[in-house]
Amino acid sequence: MMTRTLFRSVLSILTLAALPPLAANDEAMSLLTRGGGTIVPGGLAPGLIDLVGETAFPIVKDSAGSALIAGGSAATASGESRVIAIAHDGFLKSPEILSQSSARDLIFNAIRWCGQSDQPEVALHPDLSGLANALEEAGFRVELVAPAEVSRRTVKSVYVTVAQRGFDDESIAAVLERMQQGAGLVVAATPWPFGDDYPNFADFPANRLAAAAGIRLKSEGVVNGSHPFAITHTDSSTVLATLRSLVDDPIPDNPSERAALAEALKAGSSLRGPALAEFLQGLLALNQKLGPIIPTSEAPIVRGADPLVDAVVDLETGFHLSLPAGAMYPLPAAADYPGEVPDKAPRIDRTLTLDGTWRGWLSGRGAAGWTAKEMRPTGLYAAPGEVITVTAPAEIAGQGFEVVIGAYNGGLENREQWERYPRLQHTVEIDGEVTKISSGLGGLVTIRVPRGAAYPALPFTLSGGVAAPVYVAGKTNLSKWRSEIRKYPAPWAELVSDRIILALPSRFIRDLDNPDEVMQVWSEMIDKAAELCGGVDRNLYRAERIVFERQTAAGYMHSSYPVAAPQDKSVVQAVDARSLREEGNWGFFHEYGHNHQHDLWALPGTGETTCNLWSVYLFEEWVGIPREEGHDAIRPLDRKQRMNAYFDGGRDFEKDWSMWVALESYLQVQEAFGWEPFNAVFAEYNALPESEWPKTQEEKNDQWVIRLSRACGQNLAPFWRTWNVPLSGSVEEALDDLPVWEDHPVAKWAE
Repeated sequence: MMTRTLFRSVLSILTLAALPPLAANDEAMSLLTRGGGTIVPGGLAPGLIDLVGETAFPIVKDSAGSALIAGGSAATASGESRVIAIAHDGFLKSPEILSQSSARDLIFNAIRWCGQSDQPEVALHPDLSGLANALEEAGFRVELVAPAEVSRRTVKSVYVTVAQRGFDDESIAAVLERMQQGAGLVVAATPWPFGDDYPNFADFPANRLAAAAGIRLKSEGVVNGSHPFAITHTDSSTVLATLRSLVDDPIPDNPSERAALAEALKAGSSLRGPALAEFLQGLLALNQKLGPIIPTSEAPIVRGADPLVDAVVDLETGFHLSLPAGAMYPLPAAADYPGEVPDKAPRIDRTLTLDGTWRGWLSGRGAAGWTAKEMRPTGLYAAPGEVITVTAPAEIAGQGFEVVIGAYNGGLENREQWERYPRLQHTVEIDGEVTKISSGLGGLVTIRVPRGAAYPALPFTLSGGVAAPVYVAGKTNLSKWRSEIRKYPAPWAELVSDRIILALPSRFIRDLDNPDEVMQVWSEMIDKAAELCGGVDRNLYRAERIVFERQTAAGYMHSSYPVAAPQDKSVVQAVDARSLREEGNWGFFHEYGHNHQHDLWALPGTGETTCNLWSVYLFEEWVGIPREEGHDAIRPLDRKQRMNAYFDGGRDFEKDWSMWVALESYLQVQEAFGWEPFNAVFAEYNALPESEWPKTQEEKNDQWVIRLSRACGQNLAPFWRTWNVPLSGSVEEALDDLPVWEDHPVAKWAE
């Protein structure tokens, strides 16, 4: 049973409707986090939660400030229904979680808050028998009730459930009906595995239940579960006092004192209402006092060097990505990057028609982001902090379409130094005819089309943006481009064709006279790359996208949608048609090789190997440059030395067969039999029914060797075995009708 003090806290929570939002939030958090402690996630990988309503607030966050448990309330005829959402079903089901006292206390307090009582009557989903036992031991009155029976069984206080797989429309309707009558809800679901099942993720069962409380589980993103999750709450007055002292008083030099202040400051991410407005004002002042904070390539933020700088950037990033339109101030760093918007640049309205059909890319190409929503240029740029208003057709509201500010979503959380703010892209779902969005950093405005959408043309009206230079091959008037469009004031531009969209800083296109030639060369390259992959018809698929970024999220460049490349000589070459066509670019070719890779034909250790087949192919078959001139690593002497070292070193497949060593084996087959066998085998895999997909790595190895052998007309198994690729004994039997490739390049090392 609860103590008198805690019972008085609960009674005060029952009167939250009479309190201002700030006080209500503080009171709720005081109850929910009472007892504190940490939750050890074990093997759980929670998803992420967006707070999209005024009453929503984070309860538990990971080390990066991402919410994995959140609360909120929805107005009802009788008052309110309170909701707690948890982004992993294991928090209500896992014995390892329920055995932790801190986790149990948090769940019990969540039930009390949602049930608006010290001892609410609790109905639980039948799958939660373990939690039911724990609640009964704590003195709760508990009943197991199937979701569809909730309204008929007159659940009086609170319903606790998982809502993901198997949660049907009837069940959702029953729970929502009871919530409208005032019952609370604790709902848990793991969102990220279900993104493909719900192209419009608002239809995910947990989201349908929590939507009215301003809580939305995200289909993308996984919380870092390598460290325990802290259950803490600092009231608003304490946070604001800390911030005021940092702004008004000298900031201590002592590292431990700065670290303690930074830690206290982080609690400000949970503030709402007037306290949030005051906190934001102080946070901007602190940013200015500390710098202002403007990361650049020459003077990056070094993570850990100053915990106060880290805290300010983390807080600003979280607010920049989550606050309603117009709430976040323009970040001081925005003028440096993504770029400055001229003071006198006019804000304009634009009406346009966009393609509403999602085409995607070859299924299963994980490195290519083949299921990603497709970004449609609007020709507008959002100035930092300023609101963009989008009017969309009513029929797409709630269907997964999004308004996006920012060309690139690659995060820098895994980088030790940040040359820009860690997150640039802000996204808001189109859930009504009018959608408003703003960004503390600003950026290109695009409309994102979800998987499965099939609208031939959609009209949009956008207002509040700055004109951005956009050239659409075959549509934009070249004379107008040269005289007017390329001079538009936005700091970022886009070059568009039906094969690719280039997003890049406007300074790189201000003197571009020949955008048609540039886009023609890029289109040729995209088509030629598809040619190697079984002769794929690019007319059937999306336009690829590449963004030229100050600091990419991974590597020098990386694949996906979009491909990301740095703002160095590569971007200069990207808009130089002659250079790209006559000199080639290994990096571009390599990344689009990644976008063609498929796990079905991937041998172990070849993630950075087979993509280079496209680099070699494009250099030789498109640019007309021999492979050894495309990259120093495949000069004849280098190849020979690597091969000799591999075999003389004992052919350690697990340790040494990767990257360039593995590429040698593919090149040897290609040099003996040409590109045609590869083309034919890739086409086979493209057409392979899912029922025939190889499941295990051994099956993948076997099928690759069998299919490639048949395409070459010779048994290649001895060759691959000499390279020590693991194969089952059935491969030779499957190929016993073919002559053996006996004079292969590594025959002298054959056993």
